[in-house]
Amino acid sequence: MHPTASASFPFAAPFLPLALDFAEKAAAAFGFGQREIAGLVLAVEEIYSCYLDQLAGIASIDLRLDDERYQLRLDISFRMAHPMLQAFNLTYRIDPDDEDSLAGLGLMIAARSVTRLSIEFGSDEQVCLQLIREREYPKATMIARPEAPSAAVVRLHAPTREDLLFFGGLLASGQHDFLPAFLERPQMAADMVDGDALGAILASVGETLSGGVFWRRLSESTIELFGPYLLYPDDDDDLLTRLLDDAVGRISRSGARALLRRQGPLHGFERFFDFLGELDLAATPVARGAAQSVVWPHYYKQLREESGGVVYAEPRFAAFLRGEYDRLCLPRQVRETSAAGQRVGLNSGDASVLSVDFEHRRSLATLRLLAKGGDLSENLAAHLSLLANERIGNVLVEIDSGRDEEIGFVSVLYDAGFLPRLLIPDAGRGDLVVFAR
Repeated sequence: MHPTASASFPFAAPFLPLALDFAEKAAAAFGFGQREIAGLVLAVEEIYSCYLDQLAGIASIDLRLDDERYQLRLDISFRMAHPMLQAFNLTYRIDPDDEDSLAGLGLMIAARSVTRLSIEFGSDEQVCLQLIREREYPKATMIARPEAPSAAVVRLHAPTREDLLFFGGLLASGQHDFLPAFLERPQMAADMVDGDALGAILASVGETLSGGVFWRRLSESTIELFGPYLLYPDDDDDLLTRLLDDAVGRISRSGARALLRRQGPLHGFERFFDFLGELDLAATPVARGAAQSVVWPHYYKQLREESGGVVYAEPRFAAFLRGEYDRLCLPRQVRETSAAGQRVGLNSGDASVLSVDFEHRRSLATLRLLAKGGDLSENLAAHLSLLANERIGNVLVEIDSGRDEEIGFVSVLYDAGFLPRLLIPDAGRGDLVVFAR
């Protein structure tokens, strides 16, 4: 369990300083730095102030702060019908001559003061804004690799904090595609391991650190594997096999139902994984002025028997789902409905919200639906225009089959030229389906 702190306040102006004081002092007590605290407190102030006029005196606001070591998670919960949310979009802009647009300034500032934001809707008009603020970590300091070890005893071991920092430095001195942020900043990996957010095994050949493998929970059912990362040639795949055998064995005992790996090609994957599919990423510029295209393979291993499920889908999407479920032998029932029927939830007067995750090294942006609304087609078009102007070469959209509001987004994606390219079982509340153009 993570250390937590919580408080509840009347939604009234005199209690704003108390709410800010709680957020600041709780974050400081958890050992976070001033920059991280300042961003979180600013977000609380702007959100509280924005909704105050509508809720003052008739509601309460609940704050819950979770210390996950490498990041702070703040849940802000209150009851409100039709809250203003559109300013959380990356595309939101302020027009000094438009008073309505100025009303969203605080929410726009809040969204840009934290690392990530998500929105959950409950019963009785319950709204929960989840704000994530990661610690700021320096990049790894490059460490020259020793000469390749000669034949010696191979030892697999759980890493110490110092081991992880050293391993990150060794990785930084070489070329590794698809390196996750926590290995580019190994102090982050160390905090994640300390906070049980990351599993790790390192391999030493004799006294020489030679490889490692990592994993973390992607959803309640699925764990994502990173690596193995090998620092020296492994001609007979002995070290790779040992690391994978050990990691898969540990993950199998975790209770997870599935294992996903998507960090580049894996030689000899057939022993450990099934092939889910691959995404072709458009050519991106590299330092030498040439261009390269990247094939992004995804591998999957079922660890427990599937319990089945039902997915409602419009005809085009239903055909894709049936094909993938049959190919992967997944016990899902697909029930066909009309595209118009699935759009019903999008016809409200509320504004939609999309989140955008960037991977600039791969010129990649991944969009996800945070809140449905009647303007979803226009909102998607605005995001695509912004990303094109930023010269982002690859745009993906993730749909969670376990969320009805996201299934309603599918027909909008088809209309915008997106097609389903990949299905990842149990990677969300349901299965994740990746759309691309």
